[in-house]
Amino acid sequence: RLAPGAHLVLLRGAPPPATTFQLPLPLAPRRVEAVTTGWSVEGIDNGLPVGGQLQFTRVKTAGSSAEMAELQPGELPPLVRVERTLRLGLEWRVENTVVRMSPPGSPVVIRVPLVPGESVLTDNVKTEQGQVLVNLGPRDAHFTWTSALAKAPQLTLTAPATTQWTEIWRADVSPIWHLEMDGIAVVHHQDPEGHWLPEWRPWPGESITLEVTRPRGVPGQTLTVDQTEIFSQPGKRATDTTATVNMRSSRGGQHTLQLPEGSQLQSVQINGVAQPIRQDGRKVTLPLVPGTQSVSLVWRESTGINTLFRSAALDLGVASVNTRIHTTLAQDRWALMLGGPALGPAVLFWGVLVVVALIAVGLGRVKITPLNTLHWVLLGIGLTQTEIWVGVIIIGWLLALGLRARLDTGAGRLRHNATQVGLFLLTLLALAMLFEAVKHGLLGFPQMQISGNGSSAYELHWYQDRSTASLPQAWILSVPLWVYRGLMLAWALWLAFALLRWLRWGWDCYSQGGLWRAKSKEDPAGPGPAPAADENANEDV
Repeated sequence: RLAPGAHLVLLRGAPPPATTFQLPLPLAPRRVEAVTTGWSVEGIDNGLPVGGQLQFTRVKTAGSSAEMAELQPGELPPLVRVERTLRLGLEWRVENTVVRMSPPGSPVVIRVPLVPGESVLTDNVKTEQGQVLVNLGPRDAHFTWTSALAKAPQLTLTAPATTQWTEIWRADVSPIWHLEMDGIAVVHHQDPEGHWLPEWRPWPGESITLEVTRPRGVPGQTLTVDQTEIFSQPGKRATDTTATVNMRSSRGGQHTLQLPEGSQLQSVQINGVAQPIRQDGRKVTLPLVPGTQSVSLVWRESTGINTLFRSAALDLGVASVNTRIHTTLAQDRWALMLGGPALGPAVLFWGVLVVVALIAVGLGRVKITPLNTLHWVLLGIGLTQTEIWVGVIIIGWLLALGLRARLDTGAGRLRHNATQVGLFLLTLLALAMLFEAVKHGLLGFPQMQISGNGSSAYELHWYQDRSTASLPQAWILSVPLWVYRGLMLAWALWLAFALLRWLRWGWDCYSQGGLWRAKSKEDPAGPGPAPAADENANEDV
C-alpha cells in the first residue's frame, strides 16, 4: 500500500532455478533499465518497455552446465510459428504473422529477423538491429505487422537456426513478374481457393532463392475489341443507330473511331456514364483506361429507308471479333432480298416459288382441268401467302372436278350420290379457302418466310466472328407495302374472272350423269314368282 506522493520501492529475491522466466508489468512503466550479470533481458528497447512483460534468460557459461547438471522441473519453452507472405505486385510488401503454437498461459518474447530489404510499416512495432521485438501476452494468440520490401532481382530467405519458432513462406506474385525458384521444394502450389500461391516450410538453416524478373513487352496491339453490336432502325427520313463496343485495353490513351458519312453524334457513354465527347468530322476520340470498358455511341444519319438499304459503315480502327448487326424494318416495307455476313437471315420465298413453278408445270400437263401451266403458276403464287394445306385443298378440288367428269355414268346409285355430296362439301371448303387467300393478300402482310440466326420478317440479325477495322454491312432490298397490296389486288381480280370460268366448267363436270339418283320404285305386285323379263325391256328406269 502506497500513500500519495513519490516512493522508491525495492524488491529483492532469488530468481527461479529455470533458465528462463518472465516478469509481468501490469502497469506499463515510463522507463526501464536493466543491469544484469549472467542473464539476458528481452522486452526493452532503448529504455522503453516492449509489451507487457520482461523475459530473463540465463546466459550459459562453462561452469553453469555442471552446476545445472541436476534436472530441475519447469515449464516447456513457448513455441510459435512465423508466417511470411511476399506480395510482389506493382509495389512489394511482406505480411508477417507470429502465431502461438504452445498452449496459452505464458508470455512469449522473441526477436524475429527481418527479410533482407524489409522495412516495417505497421505502427507500434519495435525493431532493433534488423529484428522485430515480438511480445505476446499470456492470452495473445498472434502478432502481425506489414512491411515494405525493396525491389531486387534476387531474394534469399533463410530459416534461422532456432528452436523457438518454425517458419512458413508464401509468394503471391503478380502476372507482371516472372518467378524462378531455387532451393527446397514447394509444399503447396495453390491456396484453398485454387489461386497460385507457392508455399515452403523450411527446417532451421534451409533457404530458398527467388529470381524475380519483369518480362519485356513484345510488339503488338494494346487494344482488343471483344464484341460489337450495331442496332439500326431506319425511318422514312432518317436512320437512328446505336453501337455498343466492348473493349479491353492494356494501357490508357485515346482511340479514334470513324462514323458513317453524314452522321450526327447524339451521345457517348463509357461503362454507363455519359461522356462530353464531340464529333470531329467522321472521327470520335474515346479516352481509354487499362482494363475492360463498354462504349455506347448513338448517332443519326440523314438518309432513311429506300429500295436498297445498308447498315452503318462503322470503322473501329482495329480488327475485332464477334460483330452483330441488328436491323428493325418498319411494317410498311416489303423485304424482297437480304444480304450481309454469312450467318444471317435469308428470304426462303424464292425457293418456294421455284418449287411452285415446277409443280405448276406438272399440273399443266394434266388435261382433266381447263387450267394450263400459266394458270397454275398464277394460282400458286397467290396461294404461297397461305398455309400449304390450303393450296392442297384447292388443287385437289379442281382435280376432283375433272375426275368427276370422267366417272362411269353407269355407277351405282349410292356411289354416285356419295360422290356428289363429297364434291359439294369440297367445293364449299375450297371456295372458303380462296376467299381467305384473297382477304389475307389484300389486308394482311407478305409472308416471305424470312428466317435464320433468330430473325423474323421485321427483326433481322447478322453475325460475323472476325472482322477488319471496317465492320461488315448488311443490306436489305425492299419496296413499299402498297406494291404488295397492288399485286395482290391484281391477282384477286384475275382470280375472280378465272373463277367464273372454272365454276361453269365445274358445274358441267358436277352435273354430268345427273345431279342425284333417286331410289327406283318397286313392283306393286305381291309376293310370288316374278314375271319373265322381256329381253327388249330396259334394265334401268
